[in-house]
Amino acid sequence: MRRRRPSDVLERARTLHEARDYPALVALLSPLDAAGRLDEPELRFLLADAWDVVGEGDRALEQVERLAPVCARRGNDGLHRKRLNLEGILRFERGDIAGAESAWRKMLDAASRAGDEDFVARANNNLGIICTLQGRQAEALACYERALAAYRRLGYLRGLAQAHQNVAITYRELGFGHEADAHFRHAITYARAAGSEDELARAEQERALYFLYMRRDARLADTTARRALHRFRALTEPGGEGEVQRVLGIIALAEDRRTAAREHLDAAVTFARSSHRRLLLAEALEALAALDLVEGDEAGAHARREEAAGIFEALGAAAWGERIRLRMTAVAASVATVR
Repeated sequence: MRRRRPSDVLERARTLHEARDYPALVALLSPLDAAGRLDEPELRFLLADAWDVVGEGDRALEQVERLAPVCARRGNDGLHRKRLNLEGILRFERGDIAGAESAWRKMLDAASRAGDEDFVARANNNLGIICTLQGRQAEALACYERALAAYRRLGYLRGLAQAHQNVAITYRELGFGHEADAHFRHAITYARAAGSEDELARAEQERALYFLYMRRDARLADTTARRALHRFRALTEPGGEGEVQRVLGIIALAEDRRTAAREHLDAAVTFARSSHRRLLLAEALEALAALDLVEGDEAGAHARREEAAGIFEALGAAAWGERIRLRMTAVAASVATVR
């Protein structure tokens, strides 16, 4: 059997990455990595990116950290920016908010010096998320608007979908329903136009909570969230599935379907603990605490809330944690009122 040339592997890996076929990309590159034959920095980066999507974030972060010296050398400027972006994502997913912000600010500086509007936009979009978690909503919206402006100039539809979704979430949490839904619709439109099933699923997942919180339409919320779940499963994205399980649990709680609510929320917690996704863990624990309160388990609710509060505090996201608790308290109260 003819051994593939490095250039053949790189071309194939780029094609799979562009198609977002991450399981196939892992299958192609993992054996080479295990055999110590993954010498090309770009291939190692592509494997790290794929590992993150398929749920092997710890391996991805280790790979990204090993890549730092070679990517910082002259001639690898583009890969350096990509590596910083992925490092920020991986640290954010694991609850290292300060580490994520540091990586994204370095990326913003490097992209600004290079005149790379794509990565300037990505940095602003990502930094806006941190501002949202810290309760700096005006600053978050300013970051998202800078990202939207850059993505419009580039005509980058996937980026526009991501930024519009983040604006929508911010408006939803500020209580501006009309503005939130308008941006969710923009996000869905751009995700479809870009052929980005993962971004479409994320927009549907977050819009489901808009339908629940602001339109009081649990049935439409459930239908929308289940569409997102089916998309993530088809894409083999366990991270997205874990997030949707939390959303489905909240919706089931609002409808007083307690068994289903606990099943969904337990699934979200189990995934979050196993994958070290601390933000998801804290949010799911707050939802479980609300379910405990509905069922009269005050001690259980207190324990979960204490754990969640500790995580939010450690993340530097106490403001977001308080907002989540208020949301879950309102959902629990609505169930009690109905009964």
